[in-house]
Amino acid sequence: IAPADLPRFRQAQTTLVARLDQYRPQAQVPLTSILAPMLAVTEPPSSAQRRVALLVLAFHLAGKNLANIIPDASRWPRARPVTLTLANREDSAQHFVISAALAAWAGEPAADAIGLYKELDDARYGSGFSFADLAADRAGTRFGELLTRQPERIDALMQRALGDADLLPPLAELPEYLSEREFRKRFGGPGSSTFQKAVEEIDRRIATVPLYR
Repeated sequence: IAPADLPRFRQAQTTLVARLDQYRPQAQVPLTSILAPMLAVTEPPSSAQRRVALLVLAFHLAGKNLANIIPDASRWPRARPVTLTLANREDSAQHFVISAALAAWAGEPAADAIGLYKELDDARYGSGFSFADLAADRAGTRFGELLTRQPERIDALMQRALGDADLLPPLAELPEYLSEREFRKRFGGPGSSTFQKAVEEIDRRIATVPLYR
């Protein structure tokens, strides 16, 4: 973390704490109601501050302590344990924001690769492979790329009330909870044409979201 970014991290954490303090602990809150003010915290909006805001949100959604990368953060206010959702799903909010932060800090290929690895790992050891989660990953990656490369598009989005459909495509009928065996049986693997067709369908849906066209 560059020294110049430290005040930005503190400002983003302070903004997050103030916003979440408006809700009772364990409340379910739409991600959009927190994301918009986090990205609009400076005037004029700064790409550097927005990048930091995404990373602070990602740490919160991952349940990680910011002090793991910024020791001084151990003395900063802690965010209330509030559940952020996207399309009424906590996992979609997690996948979207973490992928957006990865893309903003490390680039799109890294974010896509990590998102895919996470789903393959879930197929083997966790809740199963989810193409809905992969869609949230890929939409978040696009968002993070736009934030750093075409910030004017994010500026335009922030001019109105933000809704779930502004960030995430429809997830209906995307296969989920696939064990490794079922995933291999139905889709072969990440290099198969069947799997690529499923990813192309996700990308087609993402392309229907005006922000990502």
